[in-house]
Amino acid sequence: MAFFLMNAHNLIDSCCHMAGNGSAGNIFAKIFKKVDEHVDQQQTGATAAAGAANPFGGNKFGFTDKQAKYEDVPWSKLPLSVRKAAKVIGYEEKSWDNKEWLSIDDYDWEEMSPEQKMACETLGWDQDSWDNKYDDKHWSDLPAHVKQAAEKLGWNREKWDDDWDVPSWEKEWKEFTPEEQRCLHVLGYYVHTWD
Repeated sequence: MAFFLMNAHNLIDSCCHMAGNGSAGNIFAKIFKKVDEHVDQQQTGATAAAGAANPFGGNKFGFTDKQAKYEDVPWSKLPLSVRKAAKVIGYEEKSWDNKEWLSIDDYDWEEMSPEQKMACETLGWDQDSWDNKYDDKHWSDLPAHVKQAAEKLGWNREKWDDDWDVPSWEKEWKEFTPEEQRCLHVLGYYVHTWD
């Protein structure tokens, strides 16, 4: 037993010394970063996109957290990379959990810095979802998960392309079920941009 403890101590000690002299970097930070990247990949992978259960969580009502822009995920459950991205655009735990309006919410995509755009992409946004909620896209050009969300809200190809109002269009945010809200998140809406 003493042999194993000594070897574990030596291993940890060597990792810390390597990190201290800069030759290998902080090995523990690298390990945790890899775990977080694995979680992000699991949430955006084909298995999650197909609606199968994700062992890391983050797949609710057939959409990954990233597809739903992490809008209904509490700060404490966000992957580290997502928390870092949220901080870049101005969120902290309290403002995230309270769904507060931020100054970046007033920006068009082209007004953001490259760092802000990258942070938004980490959160699941793209220019189409940020600027216009896909409303200028034809049905055939929508990503599969966006079509799925739109269908759950009452649209189909004809209604979408002909710009029909569907019954859900008349609801207030608080009237939507959690599943409908998640679908709206996929389209790029959240409480402040809906009501």
